[in-house]
Amino acid sequence: MPGMYCPNCGKFTFYQSPTGRKCTKCGFTATIPPNQGKGGKGQLCSICKRYMVFNNVCQNCGTIYSQGKTAKGK
Repeated sequence: MPGMYCPNCGKFTFYQSPTGRKCTKCGFTATIPPNQGKGGKGQLCSICKRYMVFNNVCQNCGTIYSQGKTAKGK
């Protein structure tokens, strides 16, 4: 069964994980912190389905979006 639509790569590989959602194709993650955010208008959140994502954080449910890549050291 396919997952949800990944906002990063556009494939249906965005699956539920213990901390939120993760794309199995590109590594894009959406984590849900224990505290709740505050309101506004912005991009669509793939967790709560509201247009409240600013600076990669949903202001409605607190989901944090990240690319899933690690920074390389020197």
